[in-house]
Amino acid sequence: MDNTVLNTIIFYDGECGLCNRSIQFVLKHERNSAIYFSALQSEFAVNYFQSHQFPLPDLTTVYFFEKNCLYEKSEAAFRIIPYLKWYCQPLRMFSILPTCITNRMYDFIARRRKRIGGTFCVIPSEENKKRFISY
Repeated sequence: MDNTVLNTIIFYDGECGLCNRSIQFVLKHERNSAIYFSALQSEFAVNYFQSHQFPLPDLTTVYFFEKNCLYEKSEAAFRIIPYLKWYCQPLRMFSILPTCITNRMYDFIARRRKRIGGTFCVIPSEENKKRFISY
């Protein structure tokens, strides 16, 4: 896949039920099909992080690549919200909280993500398959 086309990518833990449910939420509520998806465990993700000279990814963290910048944790989540439909936009109000607080909340959930989300695997529809770089 041509990296110049990949302007917005969500990197997520492909083995985490909560993470996979979050990806399904984005797919269900996005405004358009602008976002691509890649599991952090994939060869693509490892190569992408290395080629952009990003630190190796942490599986407890969601990453959002947008406009040549890599965002992580709560900041990544807040950067994804504008890509969602209008009724999700009120969630942006939480971005006014200091990052140290929102990242603490993120870390609290991330430590418990496998218990919270259980097992759940993303099986993209035929329509969405082309947007999953790897899963």
